[in-house]
Amino acid sequence: MSFQVSVHKELNLVYTKFWGFVETCELEQATFNTLEHPDFSPGMLELTDLSGVEGTDLDFESLGAETSRSIAYYEIIAEQTSHFVFAPTDLGFDLAQEHFRRVQIEVANLKVGLFRSESEMLRAMERKAKSIDELLNVAIR
Repeated sequence: MSFQVSVHKELNLVYTKFWGFVETCELEQATFNTLEHPDFSPGMLELTDLSGVEGTDLDFESLGAETSRSIAYYEIIAEQTSHFVFAPTDLGFDLAQEHFRRVQIEVANLKVGLFRSESEMLRAMERKAKSIDELLNVAIR
């Protein structure tokens, strides 16, 4: 498994990190883990970290299927959601950009921010932390 989902109720935040070679089935499992987490509630801020992704089996067809799952997910939670993506590499950035371009066509209640810079993303999230680690460490305390 090359992903981890953590839900931080005190930050109103779902944090999902992917690393290594990410398979399509792991994207689906991460969504399921989010929905099933006892601290998850609709409308939470979402942060996806793609900084460690080295490869994926996603292709045009599987990206389309993942987009359909994401549309269903956002319809399930049915509240305004902000999803921020940290994707410093070309691979992660390009995949996230195409995925969310497709999703936003169908989902009106979704605001997406896609960033190559961690600090720019945190500013856009209106968080005072200097890094994702610092943000999450505040939640753990």
